[in-house]
Amino acid sequence: MIEKMAEKQNWAKLTPWLGVATIILLFIYTSPTEVIFWALINIPLYLFHQTEEHYLPGGFKQYINTVINKLPEGEEILTDKKVFWINILLVWVAFSIFGVLSFVNIGFGLLIIFFSLMNCATHIVTAIKQKEWNPGLVIASLQFIISIYGAYFISIYGDISDVFAWWIATILFSIIVHIGIYKLAMTKN
Repeated sequence: MIEKMAEKQNWAKLTPWLGVATIILLFIYTSPTEVIFWALINIPLYLFHQTEEHYLPGGFKQYINTVINKLPEGEEILTDKKVFWINILLVWVAFSIFGVLSFVNIGFGLLIIFFSLMNCATHIVTAIKQKEWNPGLVIASLQFIISIYGAYFISIYGDISDVFAWWIATILFSIIVHIGIYKLAMTKN
């Protein structure tokens, strides 16, 4: 089952539908005037980002292998399996956990936001460096702006006892996770 879902990023075919479902639920149960909305908005946005990266138009894996790693066509460091596990564990599972924890302490919403900001920044910096579009850039650019506002909104209106400590912790967490992702994605099996 996992092999079939990982193959050719079949899992990504679910992302636009999950994105639509989660954004509808977000607007049914919250509103942009609520702090929890800004903690959770990156969940559907990230699903749309994954759609752009891996499904429509897709090509993220190939872009990393051929443009970033400069491998010949057909040779891979970033594989379908790695793409599957990175996206399912670090986005679907982790964002779900941090989303639920945001109802307990809104500071956990900053984890979703800063993780998203860091990912978006990598797409934007890569586009500038390579002077070209990369799979995920369009949604990442929109998501970056929304995430900055979300971080501001939560920091000002959220009931967080030590906002500065949450910012530092979530930024450090996001850096460590992104370093791990980079090492996993760029290491040959």
